[in-house]
Amino acid sequence: MPISIPPTIEKIPEIASLPPSTRTDMLADANAPGPWRLWLYNGSRGLITTVILIWLGHDAVYRDLPVIASMLVIATLLATTTFLWHFWTITRIRGRIRAGIAAAAVNDRTPICLRCGYDCATIEADACPECGAGLFVSPRG
Repeated sequence: MPISIPPTIEKIPEIASLPPSTRTDMLADANAPGPWRLWLYNGSRGLITTVILIWLGHDAVYRDLPVIASMLVIATLLATTTFLWHFWTITRIRGRIRAGIAAAAVNDRTPICLRCGYDCATIEADACPECGAGLFVSPRG
């Protein structure tokens, strides 16, 4: 199964099929930031990480590089660190959303597939028709 990282939290497949009020409550419970805050937060963390990496590696790497090459290294570092912070943030919030869905399971059966996000509320099968994952969670206790 390919890993997909949506650009905003609202595009996470686990919550895409939920009604807006439920989606809002679930995102609030997961402490999910809005799209502007998400990208400003991850972009600033990426920029700070890049500055730290440049400062630490200046004497070893960047001093002997031509200007264009060092600019390319800096741009690559900035893009990579911003993506990694975004990946970590989305994965963390997605885990909280999945835990919330599993905790709200009725008769230990989740209404949404925890693997692919398919809306399984209207089907009677024990497995997701989209990816084949089981729809039952272990009993809470």
